[in-house]
Amino acid sequence: MYIKGPFAPWVPKPLMLLLILTFLFPLIAMNGVYTSNMTDIAGAFATYSEYISLANNATAIGMGVAGTIVMRVKMRFRSKEIMVFCTLVLAGLCYLIGTTDNILIVVIGSFLIGFFKMFAFMEMMLPVMFILSPSGERGRLYSMFYPLVLGVGQISSFLMADLIFKSSWQAPYFIMASVMLVIAALSLIFQHNQRFGFKVPLYQIDWLSVLLLTISAMCLNIGLTFMRQQGWFTSPLITGSLLSSIVLLVATIYRQKFLKRKLVNFDLIVQRVNLSHAFLLLLLMGAYLASSGIFTQYTLNVLAYNNLINARLNLWMIPGIVIAGILAFQGFKKKWPIKYYIVLGFIAFFVQTLMLYLMIQPQMNIEYLYLPMFLKGLGLGILFIGIWYYATLNLQLDDMLSIIGIMLMMRSFVATAFASAFLSWAAYQGQWQSLNDISMYLDMGNFSDGMSMYQSTQMNAMLASFKIVLGYLCWLIVPILIFVMTHHYGQWNNRRIVFLRKIVRGNTVRGYRFSKQTE
Repeated sequence: MYIKGPFAPWVPKPLMLLLILTFLFPLIAMNGVYTSNMTDIAGAFATYSEYISLANNATAIGMGVAGTIVMRVKMRFRSKEIMVFCTLVLAGLCYLIGTTDNILIVVIGSFLIGFFKMFAFMEMMLPVMFILSPSGERGRLYSMFYPLVLGVGQISSFLMADLIFKSSWQAPYFIMASVMLVIAALSLIFQHNQRFGFKVPLYQIDWLSVLLLTISAMCLNIGLTFMRQQGWFTSPLITGSLLSSIVLLVATIYRQKFLKRKLVNFDLIVQRVNLSHAFLLLLLMGAYLASSGIFTQYTLNVLAYNNLINARLNLWMIPGIVIAGILAFQGFKKKWPIKYYIVLGFIAFFVQTLMLYLMIQPQMNIEYLYLPMFLKGLGLGILFIGIWYYATLNLQLDDMLSIIGIMLMMRSFVATAFASAFLSWAAYQGQWQSLNDISMYLDMGNFSDGMSMYQSTQMNAMLASFKIVLGYLCWLIVPILIFVMTHHYGQWNNRRIVFLRKIVRGNTVRGYRFSKQTE
């Protein structure tokens, strides 16, 4: 008989819980490129920062592609086999990235890290889901699981930044390789050897669709990441990458129509209103998440912070993430409307953006940035929980598993990559316009040493462009609130429709109640 847990029956339950946490936390922290060492890697390889962003996005793509087949692989192999094989591969990939001098190896290794990480992560995520929500209630699960994942992610980023600051950019990869080897050894000792009652053969997986989806996502990654560096759409590399991505995605969607066992059921996105609405919400959330790039440029280039100070500053997101989980837990328990919970998340991002718009200046105490980071954590936690909950509302398990990989790529890669490309273009144009405006005043002056003013002029132009972009992001809240407030979120109130229709037609509304009254 198959044992539902990942460990053998003789393992004590307290030790099981300790082992799950020991396995889960390093897998959450595992990444192809750590955000706290992106500038260090770019400097070490003497290459453009776009290559590092390409590798960072490749990890999310790898996880999304693996998400489309993760359950089929789970039903084919033993849990021990998956954990041992994936952790050994992850250890080898970490060592490879830490010792290579080829940036393309980093990109490919990052994709493979995301791909194999997903299988091992799912083995530990399923028992954690059962522990957090034994009844299978998704609201309770998401309100505890996402704060855990996001909080551990921020703590691990700080620890990695501290490690890099005291040693070198390769140190996190060697540490994570050692940790993966320890997890593989513990898996051999404590996990059981049983499998499901039936095996799903691997030939039932449409590997051609997996390949098409991977190449399509990576082409999109190349196009969006290198767009500014290659001169936007004047470069054949950008236009070719984007067109190839669209053609391959259309080919993947078309191929699914004729398959008996579909890799991804794209029809759900059209048929399910909650899915299509959730995808649009993820794109809108990506606009605010992409503004982190502007914030990082401001702290590094203007305030002269290092990566360790930035990582320590990001720790102030954790209280906001925790409060988002508490609000979600109480909201799902008391049946609060999910609409207003999502609105609260976007408002938190809006207030954070507005505060940065008002506070940006050449010199500022770091204490003033604590509240914006808290609000960012609050908005991030709320939207991760709220949007994912609404996307999976009323979805059967098979439907949810067929679309989870696409949702992962949309949330972690497509939304932020699109927004980052647009915001980088806006900041670039704003900086040129600001330099042009400043130069008009310089032409009217008489300076003995004009070159001495170059640094301050460049900084002022940069600050002006940041304010322009943040100002437009502040105005973005207006269409977002209209979009969110006019959606039903699965809760129809026919009385409101009749009430509003009578008002529009000029009929009397005497005797009509806006909401149902309980006896």
